Amino acid sequence: MLCVIAKLDDASTDKLNSLMNNVHAEVGLFRPLYGHITIATYLGKDEAGFIAYCKKRMKTVPSFPVMYHKVEVLAKSSILVATPEKNAALKRLHHQVCERYSNALDEWTNGDAWYPHTTLLHSPNADLNRICCMVSRDFIPFPAFVRRIEFSRVLKNGYEGIDRVDLAVSACCDPLAQKQ
Repeated sequence: MLCVIAKLDDASTDKLNSLMNNVHAEVGLFRPLYGHITIATYLGKDEAGFIAYCKKRMKTVPSFPVMYHKVEVLAKSSILVATPEKNAALKRLHHQVCERYSNALDEWTNGDAWYPHTTLLHSPNADLNRICCMVSRDFIPFPAFVRRIEFSRVLKNGYEGIDRVDLAVSACCDPLAQKQ
């Protein structure tokens, strides 16, 4: 299994981690986040061909903002997530993968089933609704920025980053570009 992820900037990942640090102190559940939004999960056999296709399509994509607007529980997956709006840039990335590889994507990232989110906590045994209420008290909607696209292989005990595409810095919407 190979994931295509939109990697968030460090400041946004830090914001999400600080939300979860507050929960950790009370309920003891926390693992530092690798701030990202999964664009697609490829189940096919030709990983090299899949990566080459995606890299070719995504190499001209500029960095872009996403607006995180809520925290919620996705009960079917036993996860607490921060949910960004499904903006045009995210939809375009997802469409680029789906238009060629929809038959090789998992059930969660294929077509209209795709629901962009950043997983904050996966815990089938925790009271995720209670934890969501705790996190929601401190959550304030905020913009995050996607800096690159990464490809990572799912392993038994985690992930292995295998390739990436750094996105062009977009001066119109990226605070790092505005400082230069």
